[in-house]
Amino acid sequence: MQLTTLPVLLLIIFGLLWYLVRRLYRMGSLRSVEQTWLNVLLAILLAWGGLVSYQSSQGILTSQQFLSLLPGYWMPYVVTIFIFVATMLVPSLRSGLRTFATMTPMYWLTGIHIVRMLAVGTLIKASLGLFPEKFAWFVGGPDLLFGLSAVVVTFQVWRGRMSESQVMLWHLTGALVILVPIIGFMHLFMQERLYSALFQFPMVLAPALVVPLLVMLNLLSFLQLLEKRVHSTGMAQLGTGRES
Repeated sequence: MQLTTLPVLLLIIFGLLWYLVRRLYRMGSLRSVEQTWLNVLLAILLAWGGLVSYQSSQGILTSQQFLSLLPGYWMPYVVTIFIFVATMLVPSLRSGLRTFATMTPMYWLTGIHIVRMLAVGTLIKASLGLFPEKFAWFVGGPDLLFGLSAVVVTFQVWRGRMSESQVMLWHLTGALVILVPIIGFMHLFMQERLYSALFQFPMVLAPALVVPLLVMLNLLSFLQLLEKRVHSTGMAQLGTGRES
């Protein structure tokens, strides 16, 4: 088993998300059914993480048979697809996520990405020859820089010194620094000698759960702010039309 901070990082992320959901419920912003579905979603994601961890610890995910399925092309998208489908099928989950993104203070939704600074661990392991080098530098490097930026952005948001448009673009950047290298360079990562290290426990938690979850949080915040901006623009144009 590799030494990594990923299990701790996972506990921080899910602990914070559970706290924020409970906070909104106690404030009266979330209905009981919405809180229930959000907690069910978190429980299912944790169960997925547990399943993947067990399979990895048994050597299943590092076997040639599994690697021949090209998991780099699909494993990071399992969580994304599941959340999207569940959101489309369950109205209470959809409205709960909307409320979560709308009513949670922006500094919480930026601050959670500070944990991405822990990507420095992948760079250290890559420099020691224990982790695929290209993956570490093309994915871990930008992720580390984004985590560092989260410290500054969260402080600025908390002080009210960043506009919603700036925060919206920042969240979009947070998603792209992961999506671009994973989509564009995965064929290069799969050729690396230590490629299978990505699927060893507990490192497998990164592509299987942690990274896609953080990207989804980026996109959720981005879409909420974009929707708010479009709505505000539409209302302003409507008001101008009435005056004319």
